[in-house]
Amino acid sequence: MNRFGLALGLLTLATACSSSSGGASPTGTSDSGTPADSEMTADGATDDAGLSADEQTTFTMGGHSLAFSQEATTLADSLFDFDPTINPSATPSANATSIGQNIQANLGTCGTVTVSGATVSVNFGSPPGCTLKTGAVVSGSVSLSVSKSGGTTSVALTTPGVVVNGEPLDGTASFATSNGSTFTVTLDLTSGTKSDNSSLTVDGSQGSFTISGSATIVEAGITSSVTFTNVNHVEGECYATAGSMTVKTGILTETLTFLSTTPMTGLVDVATGKKATTTTLPAYGDCPSDAHDGG
Repeated sequence: MNRFGLALGLLTLATACSSSSGGASPTGTSDSGTPADSEMTADGATDDAGLSADEQTTFTMGGHSLAFSQEATTLADSLFDFDPTINPSATPSANATSIGQNIQANLGTCGTVTVSGATVSVNFGSPPGCTLKTGAVVSGSVSLSVSKSGGTTSVALTTPGVVVNGEPLDGTASFATSNGSTFTVTLDLTSGTKSDNSSLTVDGSQGSFTISGSATIVEAGITSSVTFTNVNHVEGECYATAGSMTVKTGILTETLTFLSTTPMTGLVDVATGKKATTTTLPAYGDCPSDAHDGG
């Protein structure tokens, strides 16, 4: 079974690294060889420049949306594996039983799981809660309701105050599938003063899952639209390792491209118009890995 131990936790939303507070962005180069914190001019040269204040705001909003999506999908994968636990040909009650067994295997001796008909209730306990076999640290409670329409099975999650890797998530998330590994996902979540409404497609495979789709995130009265394009999460990695996301706030549009090294460094390539720079994602949980390994 697919066990995602994204040290995560799809956000922080609270504390960004030095770049998100207006400090200098990390030095280094992108995969394309473009110097970090450089602006590409019309002739292809680069000027030393980081993100402006408005560009940084847009970038941080994108990081928050990434965290929302990553936290929610990682939590779901800790409950029912994307590759798969759910059998769309089975009854809702049978799938609820399978989900309950999967959760119990992830919990070990921590927390409690109750299955009643097509409903599964999970209590991870007060903080710090439980460290699941997938690596996620979860406290609070969550409930899952399984339903079926035709050949499609849906799982509705309600997260009243659940905390994933230190990130509180409150709201609902629904996952619908006709094959057990490809899910149509709708998120309606809040975390502190931030809210996220997403319509996504999640494709699960052995050891990874990929997110595509769109989201709207609101923070402090500012609204950003986000488009995910094949954003890939690998088992055991805390940030995405491939794909891109485009963030639009007002007239500003930025594209973030994830690198194979992003989970370790937190760095992503950012393109804003003619500007090409490399900047650190907002930190959350144990991400980036180097921050906790002395790197």
